[in-house]
Amino acid sequence: MNSDIYTVKMDRPIGTVHPDYPTLVYPVNYGYIEGIFAADGEEQDAYVLGVDVPVDEFTGKRIAIVHRNDDIEDKWIIVPENIMYTRQQIEEMIHFKEQYFDSHIEMLNDEMWDAYDENEQPLGYQIPRSKAKELSDGVYHVVVMVYTMNSDGKMLTTQRSRNKTNPLKWEVTGGSILTGEKAIDGALRELQEETGIIAPKDRLIEVYQYTDHRRHSIYHGYFYYMDEAHNCPVVLQDGETMNYQYLSYDAFEDLVESDRFVHSEQERFIQFKEQIYAQVERHNCI
Repeated sequence: MNSDIYTVKMDRPIGTVHPDYPTLVYPVNYGYIEGIFAADGEEQDAYVLGVDVPVDEFTGKRIAIVHRNDDIEDKWIIVPENIMYTRQQIEEMIHFKEQYFDSHIEMLNDEMWDAYDENEQPLGYQIPRSKAKELSDGVYHVVVMVYTMNSDGKMLTTQRSRNKTNPLKWEVTGGSILTGEKAIDGALRELQEETGIIAPKDRLIEVYQYTDHRRHSIYHGYFYYMDEAHNCPVVLQDGETMNYQYLSYDAFEDLVESDRFVHSEQERFIQFKEQIYAQVERHNCI
């Protein structure tokens, strides 16, 4: 059994008002772990991230520890087993409370990415995911995006969890590739993890490659036409996505170009929309 798996009993689920500070409302689940005691002699407190509804109990993995320099209490960060957050994302989600303390976050078992130069040549070392916002000049990581269209000619879009950055915004499938992965393999993995869709490798068509110097990211955009022979039901990833919809291309385009869509993805769609639209036309599904 994974030694970093713990069960949290919630005494302050989402929506709870702090007993001493009535203006402090918990936007995440917060509780304690029975039988494990912190430095103050009380059972270990923990934030549960990646769960969008109030719960009485939750079992997940510990990915980080919040150390308070002005308090003897440490807080653990517990998330669903298939979720990983960056240090910045964690800081944003627990800021509602940690803003009152001098605290810092220690990441545990961090997801690792390969480092590349701007031409996507390997630099020979790895980047912890928690350092994604702190990359040096000339260092990049690879990010993949997948535009999925079903046999009815409708485009798939998913809604982000309210606990993530860009909460409740709509997006297409995407994420960073892991150490040792090629871009297309990362795209297939992200598609399966985020939507449950299993796609044949030879059916993903690369529609763009783009280096974003400001974000230190090299993007590979893929188009996947899911015909009837490869039809898969959508299975949402807890803590990542909370809803999905298939839209006609025109409705999809309107959504992507609205303020309801993740802005960074919107930028790339507008830049490469002709290449994406060409694939839609190619499959005669307008």
